Amino acid sequence: MKYQNFQSDLIKNFISYLIILLPVSLVSGPLITDLSIILISISSFFFLRNKKFFYNYFFLFFICFWLIILISSSLSEHKYLAFKNSLFYFRFGFFSLFFWFLIEYDKKLLKKIYLVLFLTFIVLIFDSFYQFLNGANIINMEVIQKNRISSFFGDELKLGGFLMRLFPILMSLTFLFYDEKKHKKYHLLFFLFIILIYINIYLTGERNSFFLFNIMILFYLVFIYKFEVTRLLFFLFFLFLTIILVISDNPFKKRIIDRTLSQVFSETNSKMYIFSEQHNEHYISAWRIFKDNKVIGIGPKNFREICKKPKYNLSELTCSTHPHNYSLQLLSEAGLFSFLIYAALNFIIWYNLFKSVILKFFSKKNYLSNFQISILISVAISVFPFAPSGSFFNNWNSTIYYLPFGILLWSFRNSKKMYINTTKF
Repeated sequence: MKYQNFQSDLIKNFISYLIILLPVSLVSGPLITDLSIILISISSFFFLRNKKFFYNYFFLFFICFWLIILISSSLSEHKYLAFKNSLFYFRFGFFSLFFWFLIEYDKKLLKKIYLVLFLTFIVLIFDSFYQFLNGANIINMEVIQKNRISSFFGDELKLGGFLMRLFPILMSLTFLFYDEKKHKKYHLLFFLFIILIYINIYLTGERNSFFLFNIMILFYLVFIYKFEVTRLLFFLFFLFLTIILVISDNPFKKRIIDRTLSQVFSETNSKMYIFSEQHNEHYISAWRIFKDNKVIGIGPKNFREICKKPKYNLSELTCSTHPHNYSLQLLSEAGLFSFLIYAALNFIIWYNLFKSVILKFFSKKNYLSNFQISILISVAISVFPFAPSGSFFNNWNSTIYYLPFGILLWSFRNSKKMYINTTKF
């Protein structure tokens, strides 16, 4: 019996370190990340015994979503492409559940994740500025494009997305571990740290990441409470810095601001597009596909093939691996029912965020802690429906937007301040 307990603890400790090192895995590339997610999800089948991990809305919605994309895959024209992503998609849901389990098992797990994530950000920021100044980073990875800093991500150009999407998790854990009054002396340092992240994302030239980070900052200014002086100073400095970056003349500004405006408002044919002519054609094609396949869609990852058909193909710009928008990808590839689950997720997030603000303003009640608000912002920005996006079924992207769910489920389950029935969240 003692030997079995020793083995059990050994496995749980090993899996814990896979999660702790997940930020590093995400930087290293998809191979180690995918392997970690597989091992974590497999472990859940051996350790999750408590009904609370399965009797909740998250697991119910996730299983429904998985079954929908399986059915969609079985009816798709290109079944190999569809099942390649949908068949084992369940691993991401079980990854979130086991992460929740491990947070309860190891009381120091989140602190360890926080330290690794913070150090990862520090290294990436330092390395990015080094690459910007020297043309190559500390391990001699050269700049891919003169206006695209990528650090250790190389030609994948994911640095901005990594910093933008994991920043709210870093913020949430900062709120969790550091009290406002006791650590007031660190406010300025963390303020400067955020500015460095902002500049870093700007230097990546990733337009979507830059614009979403700006939106995220506005979310924090609106939804979090306390830190009144810090928030005011940050807003003023943030506004000043944004103006400087917008009016300056450099390759990064030309890509992020000038190129975006020229693509939205085309001077060539005097037309206005949604983000760009190419994005516009992706969206029109995806919408037409959805109208012909409303219920179950064409199957995950089938857009790349179906968009070639004459009735959906507008020009040589139409086709891509995915429609570059989560909402339209789900509608076209997995149908209306999958989109409704996605829409319900967004509704739950925004309902809780706005309820928190309203209760705080009118009733002086703290419906959510800043820690919980930040985690909700993390999910909100990861599944933001009104912006260009990568593929919803991409493994790297999926890891990032399922990561905060483990923390969110643990927090809402154990919070004594929540007024909703958190056992059903």
